[in-house]
Amino acid sequence: MTSNIKYIHVVVNPASGQPEPVLSTLNSVFYPAGIKWGVSITAAGGDAKRFAEEAVARGADLVLAYGGDGTQMEVAQGLRGSDVPMAILPGGTANLLSVELGIPKDLAQAVQLAVDKNSTTRPVDMGRVVVGDDTNYEFILRIGIGLEGKKIEKADRQMKDKYGELAYTIGGAEAMHEAQAAKYHLVLDGKEIETEGVNLLITNAGNFGMKGKTRWKEISVSDGQLDVLVATSKGLRTVAAAAKDVIGKGSESASHPMWHAKEISIVADPPQLINGDGELWGNTPIKIQVIPAAVNVVVAASA
Repeated sequence: MTSNIKYIHVVVNPASGQPEPVLSTLNSVFYPAGIKWGVSITAAGGDAKRFAEEAVARGADLVLAYGGDGTQMEVAQGLRGSDVPMAILPGGTANLLSVELGIPKDLAQAVQLAVDKNSTTRPVDMGRVVVGDDTNYEFILRIGIGLEGKKIEKADRQMKDKYGELAYTIGGAEAMHEAQAAKYHLVLDGKEIETEGVNLLITNAGNFGMKGKTRWKEISVSDGQLDVLVATSKGLRTVAAAAKDVIGKGSESASHPMWHAKEISIVADPPQLINGDGELWGNTPIKIQVIPAAVNVVVAASA
């Protein structure tokens, strides 16, 4: 990709949890390649999206995002609708999108991949969301309703700073004690479905962050649709844990059904807490629509 790159802009989230020399690592790759680059440092939510939009306006050929999945999401929002691709530099707690796309965990390797002449780009879908009557969001990974929302509520910043990725496991264990089944009314591309469970997942990505497991093979970030999974009250297991039953088998579990749709609406009784890409968005009802090929992401040629 280096032959087409004249200027790179890098968006850095300094709150991301990796203690590493980010700027010197960037320069060690860009300087020998003769690439001009600039950097913006986030200080609050929304900064990464704004910096990405400004980079497009200034004529950047590529925008790199250093941080966790929240930072990657904001940069993707800022680039959506433009021809400028993004590259992922994993620097957060979970970094599920980078795992999904095969981005190296090592910072120097990830930077090198971003400018390697053999790298390519992959179109990645996003989702558009309306919570309640008029609160709008977007996501790139997944939405968790019920137990997943409670897990994120429990795994706050203090816990993540102390325990890292383990915070989500601890938060999930605490949320499990409070888990109660809800009744879900789904409308999937016009088809109405009634179901019940402790957790409902609308996912764009097949990786669930489980060590030793790669991804749910039926789910793709590039297929132009979203996938809906329900964990029943049986065993009170999360969808992520239930995925161990079916990953690699190419089929859904009888106790954890899965549907595919481009437009989704959900009403829960009682109302359930919503987690979108690691952020709490309030309670159901919710409407979701896929945004096909919303952003192009740099990946290895073999990805």
